Amino acid sequence: MRKYLSIYLSIALTVALCLMSCSKDKDSSTPDVQYDVYSTTSTLVSTFALKPNTKILANLDSVKFTIDQERGVIYNADSLPRGTRINALLVQLTCASTVATKQFVIKNGEHLGDTTITYNSSRNDSIDFTGDVTLRITSGDKEHVRDYKVKVNVHKQNVDTITWNTSRRRDLPNVESTLKASKTVVQNDDFLCLVDDNGTYVLSQSSDPRAGTWNKKVLTLPFTPQVNSFTATEDELFLLDVNGQLFKSEDMGTNWLDCAVAWRSIIGAYGDRLLGVAQDADGNFVHAEYVQGVSLLGDEIEGNFPIEGMSALVMANNQWTSSQQAMFVGGVLPDGTLINWVWGFDGKNWAPINNDEVLPKVREAAFFPYYTMVKRATGATYDKRVSWLVMGGKLSDGSLNTISYISRNQGINWKVGEMGVQQPDHMPAFYGAQVYTYDRMQNANHVLMAYNPGQVTPVTEWNCPYIYLFGGYSIADTPLNSIWEGVLTGLTFKPVF
Repeated sequence: MRKYLSIYLSIALTVALCLMSCSKDKDSSTPDVQYDVYSTTSTLVSTFALKPNTKILANLDSVKFTIDQERGVIYNADSLPRGTRINALLVQLTCASTVATKQFVIKNGEHLGDTTITYNSSRNDSIDFTGDVTLRITSGDKEHVRDYKVKVNVHKQNVDTITWNTSRRRDLPNVESTLKASKTVVQNDDFLCLVDDNGTYVLSQSSDPRAGTWNKKVLTLPFTPQVNSFTATEDELFLLDVNGQLFKSEDMGTNWLDCAVAWRSIIGAYGDRLLGVAQDADGNFVHAEYVQGVSLLGDEIEGNFPIEGMSALVMANNQWTSSQQAMFVGGVLPDGTLINWVWGFDGKNWAPINNDEVLPKVREAAFFPYYTMVKRATGATYDKRVSWLVMGGKLSDGSLNTISYISRNQGINWKVGEMGVQQPDHMPAFYGAQVYTYDRMQNANHVLMAYNPGQVTPVTEWNCPYIYLFGGYSIADTPLNSIWEGVLTGLTFKPVF
């Protein structure tokens, strides 16, 4: 028995020696990345960071780098701001065990060309990351070599810019003759666009404003409508006629019923309630409401409450913010003057919200919630912040507003928006347009897996909110036959997690 055991041990020893020889031959012939256990642990990069340099970027050392051990890639998932110089950066790295050498092999660098730099933490050798950079780690016994591709990502575009792409501009749906007026509303998940096509009233419906496919319905109206009054509650459509008489439709515009009430204007929908301004028997302007077939007249409007020309009434209790109110901006007072107030409605009462004079006195402005990018107090990256924007509108002197204003605290305080959110020159000045957001699915064709401690599944798809601006009027009061698509550039980038 001992004889057989000795034979088995001899055979096992011979096989082991052969395997070791093969492994050594493989290392000698291909001194690239070896994925056996020994080479992985002996050539492992455990941390990678940039050293601080305020001349290049504040808090440069706070930029987080992902080390993808499986693919051998080191990169910053959250890119540096556009224009950041990366041709002379100092790095700080550590390895899991003692290694013989750490070398940066640079190819086609704008500053250093083709260069190999041996890393030493006590020296200040800058690395040119404009070219192809490989970090080559040689194990302590010089038997194994591991290559990491190192990429310092820099945004090619400003993350805090709203881009209005000319190539994505579209005409309003189903305009075949001469556009006289238009109004677009959203009911549940559908976009409803009503146009006056030279006296023919066409209602178009689509669940996707970018698809270009709309269901068309030519309306037979028993009245002449104020197209700009078109409003949708949860399950009804409303219009005022040219005399202010209120009509509603419960079947998507096929039939229209007289609500037996006259209003000065429709403010908007609050759930299943229609809100507006009417006049009582004494001629006083009062708050008005229509719900479940009943018309209600409320208190007299406040002294600085507009009777018409407000922006769209926007619900704030949605995905953009946690507030439970609806808001509008601007409008025309009974004496004809304009206001720059933001008014809010909580379901029971109206109250002014803003407390500054930054906003211009304006009528029929575009008012909507979206995002802007705010640079972090520490670090070199940006965070998206819920923001309210005001664009367009007609000013007191009859000119059109072309300045975009933003509020990051629910419409209380306002400021002129950063350059990136201003309306571009190729986009015409407007008033009376409608703005809505729509989520589009974004895809990442290739995602580098992160193997940092506490890793999470990397993002491959994410929703990106786009802005759609419908219609409106030019300085000459001419209807604009257009749908513009805009998006905050930073939202189109793949999220880190």
